[in-house]
Amino acid sequence: MSKRPFIALIALLVILGLVIWAANRKSKNPAQEAATPLLSVYAYNQTKSLPANRTAASPNDVIVYTLSAENQTDQVVSGYIIEANVAQVTDKSTLIDATGAGYNSATNSLVWTPLDIPANGVIQKQFSVRVNSIPSGGSDTVMRIKFNNEMVVSIQSVSTGQRVAGANTSNSPYKAPVTGPAEDLGLWLAGIATVSFFGIKKYRTNKV
Repeated sequence: MSKRPFIALIALLVILGLVIWAANRKSKNPAQEAATPLLSVYAYNQTKSLPANRTAASPNDVIVYTLSAENQTDQVVSGYIIEANVAQVTDKSTLIDATGAGYNSATNSLVWTPLDIPANGVIQKQFSVRVNSIPSGGSDTVMRIKFNNEMVVSIQSVSTGQRVAGANTSNSPYKAPVTGPAEDLGLWLAGIATVSFFGIKKYRTNKV
């Protein structure tokens, strides 16, 4: 029996094995596996000049969100689209600047035009909102956005930390202010002047 068919079969199996090995090695290339950028979001309270996650936002405060996409490889990431769901931000605020982003109503997202991310580089996009008033006792008083990490910004309700001018802040009933020493002194001087006037007048009448 000829050994040629057997040798040919072995050779075919070897070639097939090499092809599979090369394909697997290519798919496990670290540069290709890390081609997805590292995403992050940061929020800054422009009105209070503080990181937005470290202080409660008041109504009308302006919050600036920064979305970052970092390329951690030495290969350019071409045509990357930054897109962020802002549904849990804009339901408690008013969008005032999206730096040219479009709005996708189907996903409640801001979408920017594709950009290349340089090797080991970062691209960023920003949007700004003005915080709306939250009624006292409202159950949902935070703005949330996820962009890999989650950024949570708490909102101060209208009545929290605020007092109406002239309102009584003590536990006792409101009392009128007590007359001050200066006013008492004025009354005493007026009384003395009146008594002196009538005394002098009476003295002059008796003398005549």
